[in-house]
Amino acid sequence: MAGDRLSRRDVLGGLMSAAAVGAAVRGTALASPAADDVRRSAGVLRLGSNENATGLGPAARAAFLAAVDEANRYPGGVWSTLVDALTSHHHVDRSWIHMTPGSGALLSAATLAFTSASRPLITAAPTFEAPTRAASRTGATVHAVPVAADGRLDLDAMLAKAAGAGLVYVCNPNNPTGGGVPGTALTAFVERLKTVAPDARVLVDEAYFEYADEPGYATAVPLAVADHRVLVTRTFSKVFGMAGLRVGYAIAHPDTLAALEPHAPDGTLSNASLAAAAAAFTDTAHITAECARNRAVRQFTRERFEAAGYRVLPSAANFVMVDIRRDAGSFGWECRRQRIAVARPFPPLTTCMRLTIGTQAEMDEAVPAILALLKSPAPASARLRQGYGGQATSLPFDRLDRAGC
Repeated sequence: MAGDRLSRRDVLGGLMSAAAVGAAVRGTALASPAADDVRRSAGVLRLGSNENATGLGPAARAAFLAAVDEANRYPGGVWSTLVDALTSHHHVDRSWIHMTPGSGALLSAATLAFTSASRPLITAAPTFEAPTRAASRTGATVHAVPVAADGRLDLDAMLAKAAGAGLVYVCNPNNPTGGGVPGTALTAFVERLKTVAPDARVLVDEAYFEYADEPGYATAVPLAVADHRVLVTRTFSKVFGMAGLRVGYAIAHPDTLAALEPHAPDGTLSNASLAAAAAAFTDTAHITAECARNRAVRQFTRERFEAAGYRVLPSAANFVMVDIRRDAGSFGWECRRQRIAVARPFPPLTTCMRLTIGTQAEMDEAVPAILALLKSPAPASARLRQGYGGQATSLPFDRLDRAGC
């Protein structure tokens, strides 16, 4: 990451004093899983939650395992190491960074802080649902604006609904559709918003920032630095492979972050999570390689579905959305019976299936299986929610999907 002033050696220096002992005890446990493995959870190919199938990179894995030797200590120094890396990269001081267990907590906190019965939430349909769920707690009206035909956010239509808004949620690239809006378009949107909702905050969710490779895409962090109405969230759950370790952060003016604090989780992150995040953030070689791997497997997946006659929306993330021309909810259950977990439905795109990009080996297995299912007639409605072996069931991933990923 250009602009980082802390080297990987600097970050790891404070974390790895016990690494040699840890490695000796755990032997080959430091080895990372291969990027072309097929990895199942409870026998299921897990392609529904936009997780990184390759997991932690080598540096993050080593730091995580070494942190076991500090499990009896409260977090302190390692928190500072990570925050210093973030502030160095984003060219802000510590007062501009707020860390939480995952970025979803920040999305909810911002909604609770800036919406109310008199201050609506402006969002997209479909998009990540955390702000909409949180708005139900504030009594805010939710204006969910349909995405454009290519799945990108329709900023003009969102602006048309924004009069008197308290918060505008911009997921960029957008989950679940995959495409992003250019940085120039977002900057113009923020400027135009002043005329219709001068007090509105703009929450830019950059969960998939590292993957974004579309021409014109740019981070909104400079906007947040220049305009206190803008806040940006990031997560370590996607490209960094840390969804289970729960690390996220916001970048915003200190006064804006202060408004979030009463609504954000009270507590700290674990030493192991912080250590892994600090090491991952400066392991630029691994992140570059992981983005290239994702891009290649995403292109493979796109080409196979398009060759079979299905429309795939533009994507700059670690998933694709495919118009399967049938009910996505019932088809998802058909996939589950084949032990392939795909994403939940995303109204109003009810005939579109979101598919996470796994390893090449996983997609080699999953894509032909899904295409074969699509050649079969849609099941009768009475069978839609049957589980494996004809038994009514709820797979362990269903609760995760409902929570939103």
